[in-house]
Amino acid sequence: MKRCAAIALGTVLLCMGCVVDSGFLDGLPCGEDGICAGGYVCVREACPGQPGYVCPTCRKLPLPDAGVDGGGDDGGVLDAGDAGGGDQPPTCDQDPPPCKTIPDCQDTATKCIDGIWVCTTGFQTEEHSCDGVDNDCDGKTDNNIVCVLAGNGESGFLDGSGSTARFNEPRALAKHPQGGVVVADRANHALRWVKADGTVSTLSGTGSHGSGDGAALEAEFYEPSGVAVATDGSFIIADRLNHKIRILNNGGTVSTVAGTGFADYLDGPVAEARFAMPTGVAVAPDGTIYVADSYNHCIRKIQDGEVTTLAGKCEEPGYLDAAGPAARFNLPTDLLLLADGNLVVTEESNHTVRLVTPTGTVTTSAGNGSGGYDDGPPAQSRFKKPAGCVVDTATGYLLVTDRSNHRVRAVATEQVTTFLGSGAVGMDAGPPLEASFKLPSSLAFLEDGRLVIADTQNHCVRVLQP
Repeated sequence: MKRCAAIALGTVLLCMGCVVDSGFLDGLPCGEDGICAGGYVCVREACPGQPGYVCPTCRKLPLPDAGVDGGGDDGGVLDAGDAGGGDQPPTCDQDPPPCKTIPDCQDTATKCIDGIWVCTTGFQTEEHSCDGVDNDCDGKTDNNIVCVLAGNGESGFLDGSGSTARFNEPRALAKHPQGGVVVADRANHALRWVKADGTVSTLSGTGSHGSGDGAALEAEFYEPSGVAVATDGSFIIADRLNHKIRILNNGGTVSTVAGTGFADYLDGPVAEARFAMPTGVAVAPDGTIYVADSYNHCIRKIQDGEVTTLAGKCEEPGYLDAAGPAARFNLPTDLLLLADGNLVVTEESNHTVRLVTPTGTVTTSAGNGSGGYDDGPPAQSRFKKPAGCVVDTATGYLLVTDRSNHRVRAVATEQVTTFLGSGAVGMDAGPPLEASFKLPSSLAFLEDGRLVIADTQNHCVRVLQP
């Protein structure tokens, strides 16, 4: 075959001054006005993978034989009498594709037009928008689509349902014992409750920052950034800028668990211990509280009225896998206590996912210590300021919000992959890898299996429909 330079015309490549005989253009879309390369003609045929739709496609012109004129007599797009290269129209000799009406998904007749089965109403082969319509007629609405559960992208402090509610930098999520999720609404200095239907109410906080304990709706927080649920249903809160660990108990009262309110590092009795901008918390079944003491760069433990250091050398940032005080962290951010007693720690400034055993031995699960974006084997993968995480019980994967990559990543033993997000900054709905986020920070599962995402800088709570 003679080689030549190719130029683009519409969506078709044209080779000028040579004969195209490899067949590699066969099946590509036609260009504008039905243009195809020499030796090819534009025909209408069923679109691959899209039942009910017809696509203009370049097909190789067959050699003429007796009684056949070899193509269209108009030198361009084949008409009904030309389709297939002969004078006789093709026949619909295959079973018709499914054809349904939108939005009620009732069966309707498929028509044979010019030898092609055509669904005149048309329907999508997959969902692409959160419109409440079963576009692919599979009996599910908006399935496998990232949608908004509550909020509308504007910051504010307002209870309500769905898009009428307002958040201001929702930062952390935990599964609520009565269904839905509890949200640490950081810049509103409050705890909110989002039910499975998107209804939002305030659990605690006034909307203004402060440090007062007391009745739930009179108590004050200062940028609550982490929340965990104890076995008795009470909520443990990392009250970041108050440098305290607080609790909202079942009686509706907020009190201080540990911390004096001064940013510092000190182990000891809970009333004397000090933290520096604690961000993440986790609670064990026996009531032990673990704290990601972010600006002290270590992992602390609250047990039996005492605060101790589990792992890391407090006040000495670094990156080192080791046991207890020999290990180093740099802005540990969020915590997740696994069923086996190990603790997952995400690190903002080391861009890693670490694992801490109950005795304080630290290893790296994913990330190589440098910020970036790379899927691949865990030790070679890269994150950029990872934050909240959750285990997907259906797959066993650890799902991690990769904040500054505006994605959610999946960490498995052999591979790190992208689970949600295109990487673009935005609030686009769509299939998992087409949806966009803005600094997502936390994850939780609803009781019906939907994954909830705290889309922090979009000031809303998103959901992946199953």
